[in-house]
Amino acid sequence: MPTVSLVQVAENGDLLDEETLNFEVEEGENLWVGLEMAGHLLPKGCLAGSCGTCRINVLEGASNLSKLSVIENDTVEHIKGSYVESYGEEWIQGKEVRLACRARVNGDVKIHILKK
Repeated sequence: MPTVSLVQVAENGDLLDEETLNFEVEEGENLWVGLEMAGHLLPKGCLAGSCGTCRINVLEGASNLSKLSVIENDTVEHIKGSYVESYGEEWIQGKEVRLACRARVNGDVKIHILKK
């Protein structure tokens, strides 16, 4: 039997505990694909880590996701820069931005889908 990781997804908008959805995703599974297989579609674009459409903020369990690849890191840095320009430096502080299409799940995580 494969190891299963619990992924908690808070929907767009304000984080409200009542709106947290729970899904089981197989350990080592790509986060975007795993959630799709569990019946929840995240926003998508290229699914290659370049467009940033599937951006998320990891609220808990960042260490339970695979390390950033070079492609994901470049895209995330660009996204962070865009947020700083639009909302100011304080908006991005404390956020752990990742791309669901590139991150692999290795344990429990709680995420928030970020606005574009």
